[in-house]
Amino acid sequence: MRNGTRIDQSDAPWLASLLLVGCLTLSLFAFSAHRFTEGQGGVPLDDAWIHFQFARNLARGDGISFNPGQPTSGSTAPLWTLLLAAAYFVGGRFPVTGQLMSGACFLATLMATYALGKRIAGTHWAAWLAGTVVAINGRMVWAGLSALETCLFATLSLLAITAHLNDRAIRRYRLSTAALFGLAALSRPEGYLLFALALTDLTVHTLRNELQATHHAEHTKRHNSRLTSRASRVTCLVSRILLPAALFAAIVCPYLIFSLRTSGHWLPNTYHAKATVSLLPNREFRDFLSVAARYLILDNPLLLPFFLFGLFLLIERAPLLSLWDAGLPLAYAFLRASLYQHGRYLMPLIPCNAAIGMWGLLEAHKLARRRGWWRWRGSPRALGMSISLLVLSGTAWRLPAMANLYAWNVDNINEMHVTLGQWVVDHTPPDAILALNDIGAITYVSERPVVDLAGLVTPEVVPLLRAPDRDARLADLLAERDVEYVIILPNWFPQLAARSDLLEPVHQVTLARNTITGGDTMVVYQARW
Repeated sequence: MRNGTRIDQSDAPWLASLLLVGCLTLSLFAFSAHRFTEGQGGVPLDDAWIHFQFARNLARGDGISFNPGQPTSGSTAPLWTLLLAAAYFVGGRFPVTGQLMSGACFLATLMATYALGKRIAGTHWAAWLAGTVVAINGRMVWAGLSALETCLFATLSLLAITAHLNDRAIRRYRLSTAALFGLAALSRPEGYLLFALALTDLTVHTLRNELQATHHAEHTKRHNSRLTSRASRVTCLVSRILLPAALFAAIVCPYLIFSLRTSGHWLPNTYHAKATVSLLPNREFRDFLSVAARYLILDNPLLLPFFLFGLFLLIERAPLLSLWDAGLPLAYAFLRASLYQHGRYLMPLIPCNAAIGMWGLLEAHKLARRRGWWRWRGSPRALGMSISLLVLSGTAWRLPAMANLYAWNVDNINEMHVTLGQWVVDHTPPDAILALNDIGAITYVSERPVVDLAGLVTPEVVPLLRAPDRDARLADLLAERDVEYVIILPNWFPQLAARSDLLEPVHQVTLARNTITGGDTMVVYQARW
């Protein structure tokens, strides 16, 4: 780890070239989708439309609600919702505005990766190469044009980790660092875990320093002087730990309290709808880690050994970074999460992986030279260029395939969800109540009130989803709510879809090639309660 590695004017050309690469990869994906959808464009996941719905309602004065006038903590990214709402309020329209914002966050992620890379590696070249690996990572570019909060969280978490490492080195924890952690937590719930790890590292590091200082004082000062010294150190300890924790709490508590008042839980509805905590390493646990490892390998198989080496070395030198990179996949595995949609829940780790991999590469090179395992007879410039080409090729080989897959994802969402939203506009009354298991585009386009069968914005559905007679109890709830149309993927609710006495199919959309949705066919049923 090196000191004196803050960003300055000497970084300008490196950052400019990095942003250029990022703009080129974003353009490649955008052009691919534009051509594939014959100019329609769009987003690659229905979840983006959920954010748009929350943002539009907030901008219109309906508060944090999915159905106007019905407050709900269904947004897992309230900061992203607020930013989208501000953009809509001043005239931005979705999905293009959302994609421009996530694209800007993608570019910010590249700069934050550069800052972290420079902090731990200490060289412009290593920092630039780490950022460029992220810029050409197809999964990260996908996130950059998804209109999701992924890149916002990646940027804030990277900035928070970098600030934490800087503060740790100078033994003075700034409140601005705690604020970054707070904003990260408002952009994704995983930010709570990140701050918990940071606070643990800060506490251990501070106590270790204080114990060393106390031991030194006992050998060099008199009794009264030692008492004064201990009192000052206690005060210092409180200011270093409790004040950052208090500021973090002040930032995140308003939304936590809102969530508690609207759903009865501290965390957003999404957590309770999707997460099932299990501390036993069962099959689902192993399957999640297996898929996570697969994505890690595919992201850059050439950099992987150096990433593992760097991860090990940083346990002592930068514990937060190592714990975060290894801890987040484990946390998701214990929550029995599913790593679908290109592993998007672990995408914020891609920049960390790149920075750690470059650090590991530099340290491995130093070790090889010290041990005499490696002798390079050419110029350092030639060596740097050779390594750069190898490292970048290890990531870039998947870029064309991911650009094509992104285009297919956009087309799937347009063909199924956006099209069905328009069908609802054309064939149902304006006040018709819908029951949906994919609530994004259909709700946004149709502007109909909905009951969410996944429980994300209808929390009373969540207990029913774990009941043995789930579909029967859902049917009772829908009848109680006077739902007129049920639009679902039949493979998600087979028993409900089979209730021909209650539901009459009136329309359906089937994808010829499904690359992103939860099923090939979505059916519109008219209810007869």
